[in-house]
Amino acid sequence: MSVSDGIKKLKLHLLEEKFTVSKLPVFQELPQIIANGEYCFAVRTDDELTVVTPDFMAPSNVQQEPGWRGIYINGQLPFQAVGLLYSLTKPLAEAGIPIFAFSTFSTDFIFIPEEVLVQAVQALQHAGHEFVHKEE
Repeated sequence: MSVSDGIKKLKLHLLEEKFTVSKLPVFQELPQIIANGEYCFAVRTDDELTVVTPDFMAPSNVQQEPGWRGIYINGQLPFQAVGLLYSLTKPLAEAGIPIFAFSTFSTDFIFIPEEVLVQAVQALQHAGHEFVHKEE
């Protein structure tokens, strides 16, 4: 990662799946299918349980926002790394592209609406980020 104008240049990977962001009741148990999914995210607050799953795994009969595509920073990142999300969100905000962000212990994910994916990839590449194939 190099730094130019405060923006880290990152290697990114675009996930093939389409994702759905679902809002479940706060005390609902985590759906079992989520425990078995390759890319699934969950966070519980005092007000809700939010899960992000591939479209085909999304729970039914709940408030949802379908049609998101996932991009993550390739490789394992130092836990104390600073400015990584900023490096992604700044060019997307400047292009007027909404995101949904989620961080894991090892990396950061952003989710982009499918209908603006091409513009998002172009904005990120213009900012100096590179899209790579998944490391095996």
